[in-house]
Amino acid sequence: LPVPIAVFLLLYKERMVPCLGGSSHPLLSADELAMEARPADRDDGPGAARGSQAPRGHDDLLSCCQSKNFRGASCTYFAVHITGALVLFMTDGIVGEYSGFVYSYAVEEPLSVVHKVAGYLPSLFWGFITLGRLISIPVSYRMKPATMVFINVVGVLVTFLLLLIFSSSVVFLFVGTASLGLFLSSTFPSMLAYTEDILQYKGCATTVLVTGAGIGEMVLQLLVGSIIHEQGSYSFLVCGMIFGGLAFTFYAFLLFFHRMYPKPSADLDAPSPDKPAVTDDNGLYQR
Repeated sequence: LPVPIAVFLLLYKERMVPCLGGSSHPLLSADELAMEARPADRDDGPGAARGSQAPRGHDDLLSCCQSKNFRGASCTYFAVHITGALVLFMTDGIVGEYSGFVYSYAVEEPLSVVHKVAGYLPSLFWGFITLGRLISIPVSYRMKPATMVFINVVGVLVTFLLLLIFSSSVVFLFVGTASLGLFLSSTFPSMLAYTEDILQYKGCATTVLVTGAGIGEMVLQLLVGSIIHEQGSYSFLVCGMIFGGLAFTFYAFLLFFHRMYPKPSADLDAPSPDKPAVTDDNGLYQR
């Protein structure tokens, strides 16, 4: 609770809460925000004065969702956002539900792992997620983000399939847990890098992907917990297999929409919701 309360107070100070009029002044004025964003444009000429009046800081909480920002965008532009968010919805949801219920699955029949031993499974899972993120740093220099995401979603799907086949093996449960941690570790940053290569975005598009990942981590835990309560512990792996298959399917759609999406180099001067506003020599803002 302290974190959202602090964020709310900050939003209130910035006058970004639509239903409440903040009594205090914003932390930074519009001119100061423009100077912070464009330190190279600081001069005393009349062009700089006109340029500082064009942009405003952040007028309201939903400013990035205004229709004028998406004017002229193609259907594939929105499709890339949606399919990318759905992939992260599934993969981050798997992270949440697996780490939350692998202990409960291990102590139930048919595995009946000792409670102390089963307690190592979540730690093993998060430990290999940390290890995988370290490994993915040098790997990302030699491998494209699209290839990394493909390897991750296929690895998750294959791991869950093997966990279902060897569902009575305690040893393979530990091996599969470590494998899932490795494959899921770099999915989120690789997907952000991949969609950034497609869309050339600078700000609000990230919100769609991050929000999809956060909602998936919250919703799938609730869903899997309810299914395990009703159907038994074996449904834990079945749910993971289904979510992995959906992640792979959404990624296939993302690749399809990527092929349809117009290349940014085709028309560098065309207006685009992804292209940030720049200033010309006179200081005027243009697309």
